Amino acid sequence: MKIEPGRNVGASNAAGKAGKTAAPGFAPAMDAPQRTTAATPTGAVASLDSILALQGDENPSQRRSRQRRRGEEALDTLEELEKGLLLGRAPGGLRAKLEALHGRSEKTGDAGLDAVLHEIDVRLAVEAAKLERMSEKL
Repeated sequence: MKIEPGRNVGASNAAGKAGKTAAPGFAPAMDAPQRTTAATPTGAVASLDSILALQGDENPSQRRSRQRRRGEEALDTLEELEKGLLLGRAPGGLRAKLEALHGRSEKTGDAGLDAVLHEIDVRLAVEAAKLERMSEKL
């Protein structure tokens, strides 16, 4: 192959050549208007609804276990509050912890456990309200 230095390389008119040399059934229609479609944005990998649906299909024993641990943590926090009040000082971040524990409640499907957890949640709300009232007085 010979390379010629003075020859410019330009765009070829492939469409014009293709129409002349293509087989009769494969030639592009020159009279048809050219249509272009806009690119559509891709959707999210997983919508929030599908994620929540998957979380709802968990094993009931997992939910009971998680709520049992939350109940134990709540009781430990209430005990920590009791000790702090007996010593005359309540830890500063305890009210936020009480409110956070109260906000994570969910039904387990076990009526007895749900009743106990409800009582614990009521106590969490009462103690958080007391701490808020005490902080307003100071």
